[in-house]
Amino acid sequence: MIKLNRKGYMTVEIIIASVIAFSIAFFLMEITMKLVDITDNEYVNTNFMTDKALVMKNVKKNIEKDISENGKVSTLDCNGTNYCMLIFNNGNRFLAVENEEIMYLDNDGSKLYSKKLDKNYGDISLTGGNDDNYIYFQIKGNNIFDDENYDINIVVYNG
Repeated sequence: MIKLNRKGYMTVEIIIASVIAFSIAFFLMEITMKLVDITDNEYVNTNFMTDKALVMKNVKKNIEKDISENGKVSTLDCNGTNYCMLIFNNGNRFLAVENEEIMYLDNDGSKLYSKKLDKNYGDISLTGGNDDNYIYFQIKGNNIFDDENYDINIVVYNG
């Protein structure tokens, strides 16, 4: 083997070793970035599923309690973007969405239930409707990092 420099390595050997080292480093960085993306997506999905379960359970529980204490919801008035007014025989309640927070409010504006959603949700809106036997709400939101749709559907028996 011919040695071209005093260190004992040829320039070609140094270049080949450098290319191999950079290729391995790039490959490892790419794998790491993919794993981080997958982990972040699963974290957001887990947070959403937890938030969804809590909101559905607690909003439904509060409305059912009000129905048992005040009678049926006689009128449900939703403006289509951020709040719905539930009119009972003995008063009103409000289900509202503001920023990332979902709130169930008393007639005077005090919070009966409140849940702040993860900051990764954007464009949250609230719609609702009713028929004789059921009231239903849909809280729509989008994850700002992907195109996945995050909807929370709440159905309450209006008996």
